[in-house]
Amino acid sequence: MGSEGATPEVVVEALGVAVGIPVTGADAVRLRRQWSRAVTDRVSTTVVDLTGIASEEQVVRDYAITSLVTLAALDATAGRRINLHAGAVADDQGRALAVIGPSGSGKTTAISLLAARLGYLSDETVSIDEALVVHPHPKPLSIITDLEAPRLKQSISPDDLDLRRPPGRTHLHRIVLLRRGAGDAGLVPVPTPRAIVEMVEQTSTLVQVEHPIHRLATAIDSCGGVWGLDYVEFADRVDDMVGLLDREPQPAVEHLHHPFGADAVVGPVAGAWSRAPWTDAEEYGDELVLMVGDRVHVLAGLGVVVWLALATPSTPDELVAQAQALWGEHPGASGLVAEALAVMAEQGLVRPPA
Repeated sequence: MGSEGATPEVVVEALGVAVGIPVTGADAVRLRRQWSRAVTDRVSTTVVDLTGIASEEQVVRDYAITSLVTLAALDATAGRRINLHAGAVADDQGRALAVIGPSGSGKTTAISLLAARLGYLSDETVSIDEALVVHPHPKPLSIITDLEAPRLKQSISPDDLDLRRPPGRTHLHRIVLLRRGAGDAGLVPVPTPRAIVEMVEQTSTLVQVEHPIHRLATAIDSCGGVWGLDYVEFADRVDDMVGLLDREPQPAVEHLHHPFGADAVVGPVAGAWSRAPWTDAEEYGDELVLMVGDRVHVLAGLGVVVWLALATPSTPDELVAQAQALWGEHPGASGLVAEALAVMAEQGLVRPPA
């Protein structure tokens, strides 16, 4: 994606980024309509390259252009924002509700129904800065309008769908994980370590953010925890979702940050087990959310004890002593520690002695 050539006729604001779309004539008129909530007079800071779109079919090209605009905005904000694969709506007070889920989880349908009552921010990408300000991405909604094959997704302006407009500034207030087909229990609290794992799976460029797990943990605290929505028909849950904005937050859960720093001792170390380099970690009592590279793991029980003890490289006997100091004598302690070390080493979380 570059900015070469003539000034684009269509410039849209996506996640606060001015993205140029190099189209002319009827294509420009059509795209301005689709992007009616995002068209801006700003000078583009990046221009999408349309030469890689192979199809000449208008519907296919429009959908591909939307994807390219989103990717350009994500690239421009990488390392500075938490970018979630999510939709979002906001009330008149600017309180935003993020609805997170993978493709096929029903985000667009959910947002279309919610945005009849709350302001439309995005049906695809929610970009959150350190102050929890939500930077809108009012893209066209991708909707299947023809149930016959090949079931192409039409790009439709939020204005043509009569979706409500949000206030000028919004902040993240509540977070919901969509779980279509997982039952019909409605809104249920999600333990924070599990919520972080599910959210990491639905992020873009998170690993480029400084202290990514801690950033997520802090955002969750500020939003009163995370809920999962177990549902069959979203239309039956709209009242619950809108009401969540006024629902009492979940009790805060104490946690401790374990950043990776220059003083961290990582393996291999002569004669002792040690930690592998990690990206970030957050401790929640008897659970630890650990990111190594761009992969996230939740350790529990003995795994937490071993990883925390390895702040100082240790022998298996020293780790057994640590565990027994916490939990008392156990005849199989040596075997259990050895098994935990083997599993953690296989996952790349710890390193054996040099």
